[in-house]
Amino acid sequence: MNDPNTQMQEPQQVPTAKPHEGDQHRLSPFLKVSIILLAALTIASISLLFLGDFEGRFERVFSTFALFTVFVLFTAFDTSRERKSEWYAPVALIANTYILGLLLIVIWMTSYDPFTLGFEIFWKSVVVIGVTRLVILCCQILLSLGAHFPPVVPRFGFITSILAVLSGIMFTAPVGIESFDLTVPDLYWKLATATLILTALGLAITLLLRWTYGADRRAAARAEREAAVARRAPQLPGHPPQQGQPYGPGAGQPQARSDRHAPAPQQPAAPRPQVHDEQQLLPWPTYPDGRPLPMRPDGQPDFSALQHPGGPGRP
Repeated sequence: MNDPNTQMQEPQQVPTAKPHEGDQHRLSPFLKVSIILLAALTIASISLLFLGDFEGRFERVFSTFALFTVFVLFTAFDTSRERKSEWYAPVALIANTYILGLLLIVIWMTSYDPFTLGFEIFWKSVVVIGVTRLVILCCQILLSLGAHFPPVVPRFGFITSILAVLSGIMFTAPVGIESFDLTVPDLYWKLATATLILTALGLAITLLLRWTYGADRRAAARAEREAAVARRAPQLPGHPPQQGQPYGPGAGQPQARSDRHAPAPQQPAAPRPQVHDEQQLLPWPTYPDGRPLPMRPDGQPDFSALQHPGGPGRP
């Protein structure tokens, strides 16, 4: 009787250790690296605080807290989408790190102005965050366009994604460069614009290739739909058989019945006589001497008065 008790106690000890193991594995590498980067950049911001005598510390500290909140929200959102694709986690991690590092430079290195410091930090943060997240979305769309297509389509999508990332960096990096009171030359903006144009070219080529290689699939899908409709058509009620003789002894009855009700073509309907209409246009008949004929009770002329011997037309 001791063996069943020991067997009942052994399964109870096994599930107690499994939840702890599951909790340890739930912390993904993406989340670990994000936490480490957040801690490192926090230490960097604290070091910037003690390097010099910065004015406008309230605006800078408040902006730093807001930036950390945005970083946490983006990290939580990207962690939920990490399992959908292999490339999304590293790209999102690099993008979030870039946003956090660049905006910390903007927050702590921007020249102090009691009227425009907060607004300048705000609009620069919106530009950097918006452009960077838009680049991530563009990369996701480009890489998803080449799925289940020949290698040339995902290859162009990958090249276009690299150009999009490079364009985003080149258009947002001057926001942090200007915080050090440096002037960006015109050649830099020309190169950034050229990179953006190449990105648009790569996007157009990727869409055209996907449309071209997808034409065969669309034609095959259309043929399958037509074949399915053709297979279902003979089974629908009211459709006569296409080939062979009619099925069953009474198959010809509907045709005979329809012939029986068909109108006979050998007796066309005669046109209606328009006697009454023509009689209305004729004058009232008279005797030879010009007197009108008497009228019958039905309103018609009494022509029998002309044949009566000794009628009024004779002496």
